[in-house]
Amino acid sequence: MVAKLAAGLMDNQALTQVGEAIGTLGLPVVVFPRVNAAHARHPAWQHHIDALRAADVRIIYGPDVWPLHEPREAPAGRELPWEAVLDAVDEVTE
Repeated sequence: MVAKLAAGLMDNQALTQVGEAIGTLGLPVVVFPRVNAAHARHPAWQHHIDALRAADVRIIYGPDVWPLHEPREAPAGRELPWEAVLDAVDEVTE
């Protein structure tokens, strides 16, 4: 999803809605990429993150929010970082 958003590819309804939101002036967008360490090591990954940030998309990402694990090695039952996501939504909508 992050790669498609960064490239402007909107091939389904969800991506179309978020892509249009990114292009709407003054409309804040918050994205939480639920990825693993292999995703983040891909050579294009940082470019995608940088492209979205350049479009003023708030990315909820980093070891303090979502520590990366190798594929299939994340702890079972790991909870999503809802507090960080909701805090970011509050910050961009104030």
